[in-house]
Amino acid sequence: MKTSIRLLEKKDTKIVMQYLERNSIETTFLIGNIFQFGLENNPNLRRCGDYYGYFEDGKLKGILPFYNLGSCIPHFETLNAVPNFIEIMKKKDFLYLLGMEKLIKPLYEGIKNYKSTVDYSQDSYYINKAFVSFSLEGAIIKNAKDVNKQSAVSFIKEANLKGFGRKIDTEEALKMLCEKSEEEDWVFLIKDEKIVAQANIQTFTEDINQIGGVYTSEEHRGKGYCKAIVSEICKRIIFRDKMPTLMVTKNNTPAVRAYSSLGFTHYDDYLIIQLKN
Repeated sequence: MKTSIRLLEKKDTKIVMQYLERNSIETTFLIGNIFQFGLENNPNLRRCGDYYGYFEDGKLKGILPFYNLGSCIPHFETLNAVPNFIEIMKKKDFLYLLGMEKLIKPLYEGIKNYKSTVDYSQDSYYINKAFVSFSLEGAIIKNAKDVNKQSAVSFIKEANLKGFGRKIDTEEALKMLCEKSEEEDWVFLIKDEKIVAQANIQTFTEDINQIGGVYTSEEHRGKGYCKAIVSEICKRIIFRDKMPTLMVTKNNTPAVRAYSSLGFTHYDDYLIIQLKN
């Protein structure tokens, strides 16, 4: 068997998309980013990056992407790709390694002695095939474009710091909003003329919309805002004739309870590992 690994180029787009379509739920981030931004790296765009392809006898059997925003979201169809990926990952600087546990764990085991681990989050990847709607009286949900930009940016910065442990500046918060496509809704829940919760569609394929960025201000938790805003996004996804999916930390009992009540069920284990180079 002849194997090789190389940087993918624009000319590889067809075989890359064929590969991703075979593994659509496990490669949602890759599908959405490549669909919108292509395979060629534009350093000014957070969701662009370098994509390495692993080949066996000329057939693409794995993809190793390094995005400008600092994430690595690998996928492979054969364990033969693992040692090849590890050698490249040892030399690359990236802050987040994420994906289905069955894919990420063997790669992490190969690089953990070369990079410091900041956080190791064991999540569940949820899908929703039996949506149960929920609404909250007095809560107003608005699209990002209909909310005061300064207020939206301030809330996004708060959400990243307090909700996801990541400090970002105003410029990066604006980029996060601006790089969203038409299908990647970003919505805020307004209560008493103040933003109290947010959620967005992180990425999409022909079959699903993946929800992320779900956050409620600390002083407003336990009031159903998270459930209401995720319910609204689910309605939009189902209207598109697609399936809602999302990730949730296993020990986040309130979120797990809220998502389960909306009809979400466990699909597979998911890892999000934060690293320090």
